[in-house]
Amino acid sequence: MSPAAAPGSGGGPFRVAPIEAPTRESVKPRAPEERPPIEPYRVLFPLGALIAIAGVLPWVPAAFARGPWPGTLHADLMIQGFELCFVAGFLLTAMPAFTHGAKCRTWELASAVTGAAAFASLRALGLEVAAGAVFAGTLLLTMVAIARRVRPGAAAPPEEFLLVGTGLALGVLGGVLESLVAAGVLAEPVPRFASRLVSRGTMPALVLGLGGLLVPTFAMMKDPLAIAGVARAGERLPRRAFALSIAALLVGALACEARGAPALGAWVRAAAGLASTMLAWKLWRRPGRNVRLSWALWASGWCVALGLVAAAAFPGAEIAAWHVVFVGGYGLLTLAIATRVVVSHGGHALAEEGRVLGAGVLGGVALALVLRVSSPGLAPADLARDAVAALAWAAAWAAWLVGAWPRVRRPARPALVPAPARPSRPDRR
Repeated sequence: MSPAAAPGSGGGPFRVAPIEAPTRESVKPRAPEERPPIEPYRVLFPLGALIAIAGVLPWVPAAFARGPWPGTLHADLMIQGFELCFVAGFLLTAMPAFTHGAKCRTWELASAVTGAAAFASLRALGLEVAAGAVFAGTLLLTMVAIARRVRPGAAAPPEEFLLVGTGLALGVLGGVLESLVAAGVLAEPVPRFASRLVSRGTMPALVLGLGGLLVPTFAMMKDPLAIAGVARAGERLPRRAFALSIAALLVGALACEARGAPALGAWVRAAAGLASTMLAWKLWRRPGRNVRLSWALWASGWCVALGLVAAAAFPGAEIAAWHVVFVGGYGLLTLAIATRVVVSHGGHALAEEGRVLGAGVLGGVALALVLRVSSPGLAPADLARDAVAALAWAAAWAAWLVGAWPRVRRPARPALVPAPARPSRPDRR
């Protein structure tokens, strides 16, 4: 392959530059290039998978021995530990692509990893004041890292990042409120409202915003970046209005719950979920790529949409409905997107996705979902199903980690790109 002339050498970008006689400078060995910073997903995704396993294990002894109720600890570890790792890992890895800014710096990655690990440890020890503060601080640092790289105009990130910003802000608020409530400084308007700011505010905002970009694209749907009936790909103003509308609905749902109107809040949130999954995710279309990862993304969207509607329509079965959202929606979505990131950012062939997101992984998640949804009460049989569901979930994530780890640990060597030829000397004749 002939090296292309550098810009400014004349004759267009594809003209072959004249060969110069070697000089001392041209044959001098080049200094070794600076080692690129480690990609954030290579640290945060394995940590998140370990927390995903640890977060469900308290249900196993609960089924066979009396002890503290594990539900609150389980919920916090899953949403604020497991999902925190994957949210931060994805956003910090994808920052350059979305903002056209610099890669994640070492101190930014170290802050995210330390914060996620510290939250899980502090929460497991029952130190809720410190855990809430660490969670809020970790999300705030992630927000700052992204905001520092945002530029206006054509280089601005997609309008869906308005939802990302809304979600991160709600998470910071939830973490601060958790810490203040645990310290006895403030009282919540309704029980567990601080946690709801994260589980029912942060997570839906992030999932609906990023899902509208990633699910149709990764599943190779037709016209993936269009919002049906709202905006074509690249149309910023209608996309901005749509993203702000979804954000307003999600914040409004939380406001309804804070004022003692949970039924209205559930329907407002379901409206946001349906609008986003039907118009931006376009779930009524089949994936354009008939592979396991595409169908996992598609199924995750349906679990989010149907779970939110079921939580509003059947308030007596709200916990089961939210587990459809958490396990089938967020769980499958996290597995599928993490698989794509591990394979594509690691420079591996897309065919290796099937080796990471294996049938056993999806089967374990499906079994965990069915068992958890069919366990409505606190009877011994229900707790036994919860324990088996926990083991199925843990096995699924362990299998995913086994498949992902070799590709996380050893990314493929990037392709060698010929260096552009240096411009020739100007003609002095």
